[in-house]
Amino acid sequence: MNILRRAGTSLRDMDDAYSAKIGQLYEGANPAVQAAAYMVGGAHPSLRKGEVDRQIGPETRMQQIGRNAIEYGLPAMNAVPKYVLPAAGVTAAGQGLMALAQMMSPDQQSSGTVMP
Repeated sequence: MNILRRAGTSLRDMDDAYSAKIGQLYEGANPAVQAAAYMVGGAHPSLRKGEVDRQIGPETRMQQIGRNAIEYGLPAMNAVPKYVLPAAGVTAAGQGLMALAQMMSPDQQSSGTVMP
């Protein structure tokens, strides 16, 4: 169990460092751009729950649902530009190269050729 905890801590530390590097890209930008960077741009760590300031006093059920959606949705939204889009780009590039290689290969029989 200790090995899993250390592996999780290592992944979290790597994600924190990666998120900090992304956040540094937006330093000096206007506040709206910085807010967008932390909301959907990948500057918030993907392996840490988001933090929302609570209002003073009791929280209604709808406010609690909204706060929970933001706290858990924020890391998921930030995982997309950091991990999902680059992986999808690599996959699409690989598929394009594979199609190009198949078109250039003389050994492939096309639907218009008849081989004995």
